Amino acid sequence: MEFLLSINWIALFALAIVGLLFVLIHYLSERLNWTLVILFSLFLGAVVGIVFASENNTYLVWIDLIGNIYVNVITALAAPIILISIISSFVSLKNKDSVKSIGVRSVFWLLLSAAGAIVLSLLGGLVFKLWDASAVFKDIASVSDSTVSAYGGLKKSFSDVLLGLFPSNIIGDIQGNNIVAIIIIAAAIALAYLSVSSREGEEGVVSFKKLIEAIKKIVYRILEFIIDLTPYAVLCLIASSASSIFSDIGTILQLLLLVGIIYVVSFLHAYVFNGFLIKFVAKLNPIKFFKKIFQAQATAFTTQSSIGTLPVTIDSLKRKVGVDEEIANFTAPLGTTIGMPGCTCIWPVLLVMFFVNAAGLNWSVGDYIILAVITLVLSLGSAGVPGIAVVSSIAVFSALNLPIAAVILLLPINTVSDMARTMNNVTAAAVSTAIVARKEGQLDDNIFNEEEEQKV
Repeated sequence: MEFLLSINWIALFALAIVGLLFVLIHYLSERLNWTLVILFSLFLGAVVGIVFASENNTYLVWIDLIGNIYVNVITALAAPIILISIISSFVSLKNKDSVKSIGVRSVFWLLLSAAGAIVLSLLGGLVFKLWDASAVFKDIASVSDSTVSAYGGLKKSFSDVLLGLFPSNIIGDIQGNNIVAIIIIAAAIALAYLSVSSREGEEGVVSFKKLIEAIKKIVYRILEFIIDLTPYAVLCLIASSASSIFSDIGTILQLLLLVGIIYVVSFLHAYVFNGFLIKFVAKLNPIKFFKKIFQAQATAFTTQSSIGTLPVTIDSLKRKVGVDEEIANFTAPLGTTIGMPGCTCIWPVLLVMFFVNAAGLNWSVGDYIILAVITLVLSLGSAGVPGIAVVSSIAVFSALNLPIAAVILLLPINTVSDMARTMNNVTAAAVSTAIVARKEGQLDDNIFNEEEEQKV
């Protein structure tokens, strides 16, 4: 009897309900457009999260587990997909100059996207004035020295950030998803292949090329299996997020304005700023483009992981947008390390403005310019660092001699706002990739203009 009483029956009931919803999703996925299935999964997840809302998500413990397993699996695929895809793409090149051209263009457009996010954040903060939030920071002195010291350890100098981008341990960098390091490793292997093949002929390295292509087919087949599970994972992940928001809303009422502004700026950057670039630079229909990358956006919104979403992003860019494989496999991964407008630009800028207003600091135009420059520089090095939004905000606060304890007090809204920020990161990377493909003449308009097959 004691054993039966110790069982979390509500959690098991929630799991049973989700199991039945999985059956419904499977039924609909064979009859409806994929986008509609994802949207329906988002809706179902929100309902489940609200109905079973509880402290620390006690009633959703098994649902959380399913969602976290999906995130772990798709994140584990990121490194091998990047490594194999870049090597495969580059070994087919005959002209090494194209590698340089793609690299320079990719960095430029990713940084331009970051700069746009900074400007929008500054304007958003000034327009909304970020009302008096002194109550939020009234206990700033109570943040213990040990806590401040623990988070202070996340601070990194710009030289440390740059150093961390380059390979130091091949296995360790792959294991740690250090994306820039993985790109450098893959490019080095591919360039070495090109060098050997140019001297000895392709016959001398044909076995290596065949091996890479065989591994690529296997890895991408695994990816297809994982992508098919996305609607089910979306339900679980959004249920967890909706439950947390519902249960914690009483404690974050004073922070709702900041959360709201973060969402507004993130969506403005994702759809208005990037929509402008897609229309006038990439020469594509923005509505069609956003529809074609919606799966990646939804995955980013629910998983809150740009790297974890990367396989879906690359797949959407190649199969639906028409981006050449070589560029999709290079620029999109680079977008998870350089720019990252949601986490390394919008979040730290608005946090600084929120605190400056609450503390009654009289900042000049020059101070805001310094804030913008520091944020843009730090957006260059966001690779391989866990909790990049927290790290970047702490780095900005430290550079401006503002108390990092203020960042710690704002952590409760980090997860809530991270959904929109991550979606924005992935959107910006996809847009930059499409632009680079257009500039390189490697975007297939026939693929882009194809209508997705409608299921009836």
